[in-house]
Amino acid sequence: MYPIVSENSRYCVREEYFVMSDNIGLYTRTVIPKGKDKYPIIFIRDPYVPNHSGIPYDIEKCDTAGGFNIFLEHGYAVVYQHCRGAGVSEGICIPYSKRERNDGLETLELIRKLPVYNGEIYLYGGSYLASVHLLYLETNPKDIKAAALHVQSDRMWYFAYRNGCRRIPSYEWWLKRAIRKYPHQNYGDELIRPYKDVARRVTGGDVPEYTPVLMNDEYNDYWKNDPRTNVMEELDVPILLTEGWFDFYNYGMFSMWERLKPETKKKSFFAVGPWGHASSVTPDAGYDMPNGNLPEDFWVEWFDSKRFDRPFKYGELGKMKYYNVGSDSWKISEWPKSGSKKKIYFNSDNKLTPEPHTGNAEITYQYDPDEKQEFFKFDNIYKAPAPNTQSDVISFTSDEFTSDESFFGNVRFRMNVSSDCEDTAFFMRLYLVENGQSYNLTDDITSLSHIDGNYTPGEIICIDMSTPPIAFTVKKGASLRVDIASSCKRYIPHANVKGHWAEVTTTKIAHNTLLLKDSYIELQYED
Repeated sequence: MYPIVSENSRYCVREEYFVMSDNIGLYTRTVIPKGKDKYPIIFIRDPYVPNHSGIPYDIEKCDTAGGFNIFLEHGYAVVYQHCRGAGVSEGICIPYSKRERNDGLETLELIRKLPVYNGEIYLYGGSYLASVHLLYLETNPKDIKAAALHVQSDRMWYFAYRNGCRRIPSYEWWLKRAIRKYPHQNYGDELIRPYKDVARRVTGGDVPEYTPVLMNDEYNDYWKNDPRTNVMEELDVPILLTEGWFDFYNYGMFSMWERLKPETKKKSFFAVGPWGHASSVTPDAGYDMPNGNLPEDFWVEWFDSKRFDRPFKYGELGKMKYYNVGSDSWKISEWPKSGSKKKIYFNSDNKLTPEPHTGNAEITYQYDPDEKQEFFKFDNIYKAPAPNTQSDVISFTSDEFTSDESFFGNVRFRMNVSSDCEDTAFFMRLYLVENGQSYNLTDDITSLSHIDGNYTPGEIICIDMSTPPIAFTVKKGASLRVDIASSCKRYIPHANVKGHWAEVTTTKIAHNTLLLKDSYIELQYED
């Protein structure tokens, strides 16, 4: 039935199967503006099309199944492809695999044979739609003139683990991408110990492509052999990176920007906004941010700046554009940056104060990993529960600020702690408090074994770590709040026993202690 050519007064549509070297056909739609013979091409690969779906294409709307018509209106042709194993493409998807990498490279070769190809290709995508390009981008094809990729890290290690703690595994996302290979999937009791058997519980058999993601909890050769691992260090293509302060790839995308070659960074750009795993403020954001979105033409203007060799009108290349929560404003800056800092100390009466605590006071709370976790994860900015409403969460709040103060950077937590267990976790979260309501800003977690692999119960140990970056303003009359706990819904509950997180089968109740003396948070002032 392919290729099919349909058209209206503005566009021509070509639908066909691009056949890969292993004879698997990938459904590919090329949408071409009328008026010229050849065009620059935007290349998009999509795994999120419903399995075995029809082709919901309306030429009158010229919607390429993702709202990419702004590219068409600016004179680009769009090549949109269902990834292997998705939609009406053939084959089986194994996420992040070498086969996925080859599909991208082989599709590029077929794009070059299209009659409309003018010698210029531009890459676009977010989340896994970005990963499919990162898988091959270190090859630096000469006809790829620019890329715009968002909310996805090149190193999945940054998503999977944080200071010895495991984020809730993305097993469901992974297995549903590979559903043609593992069609019998049952969910309900998968997240029980030992977690290494999660895929077996869902599918009834081994899933050798996924289990190593769970078992390799160190940044070892398994992660380093991923073709994306050093793409930033090798990249020559100008790249626009877009990320959200509240996205789970935040730390990884800042690392991507820092690792770019200097000559590549000089022609690239980084934008960070007040979002979760998206590139816009969502309706359920709990905090008013009327200026929190980037302009609608932000991404196409990026491509146009490279296509026509003109300045990027939304910012100076080599720098980052970021949104400051609290001031509802966008700013341009260098990153990484240095500047003056402000220390706020944990003190008695659940206070954060400018002066350090001088006594030997301590606060102990009980953490039971088998209790239902009520401490919310965050994938956006939300209204938080009131402080000290949970027995396993300790809240500290500062006095109201007497003037506006703006901060930008990593938040440092330095705390002296102890536990009656041989291993446990400590979780910290920073909030902005306005009119008595708290809003999450950034957080971090660590296990004691990550700091000291031979921790002895009762020993006092210093936690000294930095959260992913955040930019925010505390207005006059507002304040800050910090919560200390040992878990949140974003991470697998630490079992409070030593051992690999995916293999342990038993748990303990921990009594974890924060010693107030010499414990503080450190904020970096904005320029």
